[in-house]
Amino acid sequence: MLLVFPNNTLAIVCMPYQRPYDNPISLKAGEQVLIDPVKTQETDILGWAWCTGPDGRQGWVPTAWLEHDDGAVQVTRDFSALELTLQVGDRVTLHHSESGFVWVTHENGATGWVPDACLQRVNPKAEVL
Repeated sequence: MLLVFPNNTLAIVCMPYQRPYDNPISLKAGEQVLIDPVKTQETDILGWAWCTGPDGRQGWVPTAWLEHDDGAVQVTRDFSALELTLQVGDRVTLHHSESGFVWVTHENGATGWVPDACLQRVNPKAEVL
């Protein structure tokens, strides 16, 4: 479920996180993807599917953002699977959350996904969309 945070919702990193891979899948709304059913089933991350994009890059994509139509699968909104490396004490601004991961902007300006479990919200309000 997509949660959108009010502007300027902040969090402090309470557990370090290492980005697992560089140059992940990045998609524009309407682009088609191929889902790898084996890799998707092997994960313990619910709500995400391992996909390959039109340019061959791969990564996790929220299943809620995928639309199945006549055997083809396309993404319903712009998406990047870029994750951030974080250290305890870093500060981030929260934008939206999907299936256990949060899209954030780090205090250094970098943006990307991080696991919700790594964050301690400073002002914990969110709106369900």
